[in-house]
Amino acid sequence: MENTTRLLERQSALLASRRVLIADGDDAALKQLPSASVTLHSDLASVPADQVQALPQVPPGTDLLVIILPKARERLDLLLAALAGGLDAPVECWLVGPGKGGIRGALKQFAAVAGEPVLLDSARHCKLYQGWLAPAPFSLARFARQWPAAGLQVTSWPGVFSHGRLDDGTALLLEELAERPLQGAVLDVGCGAGVLSAALARHGARVTAVDVSATAVLATQQTLADNGLTAQVSVSDLYRQVHGRFNAICTNPPFHDGLARTTETTRQLIRGARDHLQPGGELVLVANQGLEYGEWLAEAFRDVSVARENRRFRVWRCR
Repeated sequence: MENTTRLLERQSALLASRRVLIADGDDAALKQLPSASVTLHSDLASVPADQVQALPQVPPGTDLLVIILPKARERLDLLLAALAGGLDAPVECWLVGPGKGGIRGALKQFAAVAGEPVLLDSARHCKLYQGWLAPAPFSLARFARQWPAAGLQVTSWPGVFSHGRLDDGTALLLEELAERPLQGAVLDVGCGAGVLSAALARHGARVTAVDVSATAVLATQQTLADNGLTAQVSVSDLYRQVHGRFNAICTNPPFHDGLARTTETTRQLIRGARDHLQPGGELVLVANQGLEYGEWLAEAFRDVSVARENRRFRVWRCR
């Protein structure tokens, strides 16, 4: 159970009769809070939420909004605006998050739309603040960033990996794919803003794109549409919602889970790749030079090579 969830559990007296919407939940235990009803929204397919989608929708009768502080500061602005856009009258709103996660810095954003924050509780290195959110018009387009990359127009929203820019690892992978394109059915795991999916589709691949983040899926769909390209795009926690086998898997996998650095997601991605590749299929992966994936790749594939590298990144091709 997350520390933010434990802090909210302490509020049983305040929650007992409330109809609660939790936005950007990251813990399944949030569903068990002691209240009259809880609707759990999450951007992540890894969380068994009532609403797995980019933005929360306020159910009728909701009298308390709870926002779990997102990692990306801009996403807090997006969540507050989306929630305000779904209101007919002012509603009590709580903001909860870890002290080291930047909640003090987020108070100015919270105060701009929810009034002067009141500290309700502080425990387990987390803080809980109260405000009141008023109805306001909402425009998703106001939060979009668009930029050119590899001859494509790319769109993303706050919370998507490398929001508003082409990260250097993906740039190196795009160089490799431009010289040695992938053909046939290709799976893009962790599609982000859709840069790789669009580049693969433009070169004639039949692309299936997945990401654990619903906001990333929305961004990939927008990027494909803006460039007149098509692909099958869906929310998936790694391979859980993926069906069939592919000629290739292409990925720039994450090495952070929230604020913590981890390589476990990539390890699972590598181990599961063979089960989703056709015989002779290929995994193409870019990673930081400091992340030693060579041993894991050699355990899963008989032909492993470094196709391209620079001082910071390495592109692996494994068959």
